[in-house]
Amino acid sequence: MKLTQTRLAGLKLEQGETDKIFFDDQIPSFGLRLREGGSRKFVLHYRIGGRQRRLTIGTPSTALTLEVARQRANKALLDLGEGKDPAVEKAMLKEGAKITFKSVAVDYLGVLEKRVEAGELKPRAYEQIETHLTKHFKPLDRLVLGSINRATIATRLREIGKERGLVAADRARSNLSTFFGWAIGEGICETNPVDGTNRQSGEYVERARSLIQMHGEKPNYDELIAVWKGAPENEYGKIVRLLILTLCRRDEIGSLERAEIDKENRLIRLSGERTKNGREHIVPLSDPAMAILETIDEKKDRELVFGWGKGGYSGWSKSKAELEEAVPSKKPWTLHDLRRTGRTGLGILGVAPHVAEAVLNHLPPKLTRTYDKNKYEKEKREALDLWAAHLMRLVSGEQSNVVPLRA
Repeated sequence: MKLTQTRLAGLKLEQGETDKIFFDDQIPSFGLRLREGGSRKFVLHYRIGGRQRRLTIGTPSTALTLEVARQRANKALLDLGEGKDPAVEKAMLKEGAKITFKSVAVDYLGVLEKRVEAGELKPRAYEQIETHLTKHFKPLDRLVLGSINRATIATRLREIGKERGLVAADRARSNLSTFFGWAIGEGICETNPVDGTNRQSGEYVERARSLIQMHGEKPNYDELIAVWKGAPENEYGKIVRLLILTLCRRDEIGSLERAEIDKENRLIRLSGERTKNGREHIVPLSDPAMAILETIDEKKDRELVFGWGKGGYSGWSKSKAELEEAVPSKKPWTLHDLRRTGRTGLGILGVAPHVAEAVLNHLPPKLTRTYDKNKYEKEKREALDLWAAHLMRLVSGEQSNVVPLRA
């Protein structure tokens, strides 16, 4: 049937019919569904994964005309051509609209309250964070978290600077950045809109540092190579190199236990208690990583691999200062920047983004976690082996002929 805006109003069920779809000649799988009781909905039928599915586009109205409904149907068919399920995409948008700044801030403050109770966070620090999120950033409350961009944050920071002073604005900025970092780790949002915004006091500090410098599409590894070669032949130097090879967090390696190392299967197994997101993390060990661990002697009556006291390795600041003296850099960098460096390297080598994120033990978005249970252990090993081989060639001065992975 050739559907028109005028013809829609005259469509009705025949006597005895309870459910009928009037399909459109222009888009054969699209039409108007009438049901007993007066329900009228634009719908789209499609097949994915061998199964017949139906997408409800909406009820005809002055806003949702036939032409608008056709446009949405065509958009859904384009998504289908890219392998996306239109019904899942719609559900994700609907679910995402519920995730507002205020709702996530409430969850975050709940986590911090438990840290206060455990003695891990001072009550005064909690009060300051709560004030920033619930009062200073109150204008963001109703915004969908993933829709908040850098311009919105920059504007609000300028307003706080005028209302509360420049120092207060900078403190609010710091706490907001930490909040978004937590949200990313929880898989609630993908980016931190605070990154790149200016400190209101005029001081700008680069927070997302990589030791791989990009000149157009050409990477420069000089700084990374210098750090690798300059790392001392002691426990700290071995930790630095393991961080580069595994992309683990500082304390995941610095507090590594013998029991967490599975030499037979060539991996490190970190329990949820040892990771930032509380999820078990399997770290495949490349040949160079295994070689480093083999050089570390076991310490009598001590389960921890590094350090001598009650905890793991200590003396981070002194050791880092000595490394910086041995390997001067124009810009300051932190051990955490080695994770960003490795993530950059994996991207250069063609490692698929979801695999690279799994290597870092970053949680995927909530809905992806619901439907995709794959932990990509095989792909993680391939990625870290590729990274290690590439790195070893760079350090040896050879031209890397490592073949990038295909996403």
